[in-house]
Amino acid sequence: MKDYSFKETQKFNQLWIWIPLVLIAGIVFFSPYGLEEVKYIDLLIPMGIIGLVFALFLSMVLKTTIDTNSLAFSYFPFIRKRKYNFKEIESMELKKYNSPWEYGGWGIRYNFDSWAYNTGGKFGILVKTKDKKFLLGTHKPEEAKIAIGVFEEYKSRNHGS
Repeated sequence: MKDYSFKETQKFNQLWIWIPLVLIAGIVFFSPYGLEEVKYIDLLIPMGIIGLVFALFLSMVLKTTIDTNSLAFSYFPFIRKRKYNFKEIESMELKKYNSPWEYGGWGIRYNFDSWAYNTGGKFGILVKTKDKKFLLGTHKPEEAKIAIGVFEEYKSRNHGS
């Protein structure tokens, strides 16, 4: 497969994340007014913390790219681009998984066996190198299968090296 490229960008855009954050912000901002007179300065720290949490979730982006000879990913703002040539990768497979059960949730997780980088969903690309094992979440499992096929074709063409 010449010039194939798998690209995926993921963000935390699930309602089950944003609704509780908005509710907590509303409770923090509006509840003190009924109890006693509150100065705006008293709300500065709690609202600042909530604002930072909002900013963090809005800025987190997982980008995955698989082309004809490499895999690259980044998880802004925590991980800059990491790139692995297919020569460095021993295996890649599409895996159906349960992130809360296997990794304890979403985001950047470790389960004493491998790292997981995801934003939700139930499919991932499990990558094994000589020294590392990690899973990249994907919302495009069918396209990921094609990318893994490109990797397998590369490996068979180069006798696994």
